[in-house]
Amino acid sequence: MAKPILLQLVTPDRSIFDGEVEEFTAPGVMGPFTILSNHSPIVSALGPGLLRYRFGGREERLLIGGGFLEFHENHGTVLASSAEDIASIDVARAERSRERAEERLQHPVDGTIDYVRARASRDRAKARIAAVKPIRG
Repeated sequence: MAKPILLQLVTPDRSIFDGEVEEFTAPGVMGPFTILSNHSPIVSALGPGLLRYRFGGREERLLIGGGFLEFHENHGTVLASSAEDIASIDVARAERSRERAEERLQHPVDGTIDYVRARASRDRAKARIAAVKPIRG
C-alpha cells in the first residue's frame, strides 16, 4: 500500500483541510496535475480551478481562487487565495460577473479600467462556472 500524503489547505483567513489523503489534483497555471504518494518535490503556482483530493474512499472537490503548492516528502501544502464549496456556487451570479469583466476588458486602454483586476475577476467567474457546469467534449 502506498504511503499516505499529508495535505494542508489554507486560505488567508482559515485552515480548510489538514489530513491524510491518497492523492490530490491541483489546478496548475499550465493545467491540472495530480500528486501521488512519493511524488518528486515540486513548487507550483496555481490558477483558479478545482482542487480535488481523495481520502477514505471518497473525493472532495473545492474551487480555489489560485495560489501556490509546495510538495516534498509526502507532505503537500496548498496556500490558496480563497476556497469555496462547489455546492455554494451561484452560476447565474458567476455568469453576470464574467459578463461584467468581459465588458470592462473591451474598453480602450485609457487608465480608467484596471485590466489585471478585470482579468482576474473574469478568470474566477469562469472557474466557478466550469466547476458547476464542466465542459463535455
